[in-house]
Order: sequence, then C-alpha cells, then structure tokens
Amino acid sequence: MTDLELELRDLAAHLDIPAAPKLVGAVRTRLARRRRRRRVLAVALATGVVALAVAFAVPSSRASLLRFFHVRGATVTLVDRLPRLTPGTPLGTPTSLDGARFRLLLPSGRTPDQVYAGDGGYWLRYPGLLLFEFDSSDGATLIKKATGGAAQVDYVDVGGEPGIWIGSRHAVYLPGGPPRASGHALIWQHGPLTLRLEAAVGLRRALALARSVR
Repeated sequence: MTDLELELRDLAAHLDIPAAPKLVGAVRTRLARRRRRRRVLAVALATGVVALAVAFAVPSSRASLLRFFHVRGATVTLVDRLPRLTPGTPLGTPTSLDGARFRLLLPSGRTPDQVYAGDGGYWLRYPGLLLFEFDSSDGATLIKKATGGAAQVDYVDVGGEPGIWIGSRHAVYLPGGPPRASGHALIWQHGPLTLRLEAAVGLRRALALARSVR
C-alpha cells in the first residue's frame, strides 16, 4: 500500500460523511405517479373514443357530435338527431333480490314489484319508476345514451357522488339490444355501483329519490 493510500484512509476516518439518501422509496413513488398519470390518460382517451363510437353508431346521427358527458360506467352523447327508437323492449329475465350477484339498493328501502336480470345488471320496476343497477368497479362503460342537441343534460351531485341528469327524451343503448326510447333519467355512481333512475319527474324529485337509495 502506498503512502498516498494510507493518508487517504486516515483522512476518511476523520471525515463526517452524511449517510447516503434512501432513494428506493422516492424512485418507487415517482414510478407509481407516472403509472397513475398514464392510466388517467388512457381512461380519458377511452372515454372520448366511446363517445365518438356512440355518436357514429347512430345511423341518423353521424352529421355532428355536439358534446358528451361521462361518469363511471355511463356516457351521454349529444348529437344533432336521434335514431328511430324502440319503446317497450323486454328488460330481461325475471329474478329476485336474493338472486342478484350483489346487494341491490332500494329507494327508501322499498321492495320493487319486479326484478329483472339483463343488460349486464338488474332492473327494478316500481309504479312509475324504473331503476337499473350494475357493478361498474372495473371501469367498463355499460350504459350509452344519445340525446338531441337541444336536450337538457347537466352534471349533478347526488349525495356527494357524481351524476348526470337528462331532462328530455333520449335513446338508451345497452349491450345486445337496439336503442330504446327513454324519458327523464338520472345516472349516478354509488360506491362500486352505477345506477340509472328513469321516471316522469323533475330533477329535484329525481335527486330526492336517488338520495333515498340504500
């Protein structure tokens, strides 16, 4: 060992060198943030693609896409013209509350007149009211709606959860069926579920009904 090496070792023993910073945690945090940003961007792009697909899937509505609204599991697209709509399409296979894959939520805890399994979720029929529920926790878009350009469509708050209010006639697209005619409807998220309430009521009453769901 040379004299220089001996002097350097002796010097190192008397230096107060700070501990090396812990970089692993910081690097992992940055990587996780980048992955989250990419997922958010992917969801945003997918939402835009879905909205365009809904608009251009309507044969008589390809002229222009005016605007679209989105909550988890549902997209509402404003187009210049609505397609020919099919009223009174079947809701699905009759079942029971106990036969559902998840616990169905009920307005004011009231038992529905009938429950149907279909379109990827469950329909609950009440006098003058129709409630559709499905598990949207995987982020897939199940409900697609198209409304005319003059339709009343707004984002709303439903007990702290995001929702969309449609205060006019519109088309509903659900898996495996033709566009169905619908009147006033409220769509909102509730925990892992997305719900759609259809009734001939105004926004205030629809919000009250939605808030009573438990």
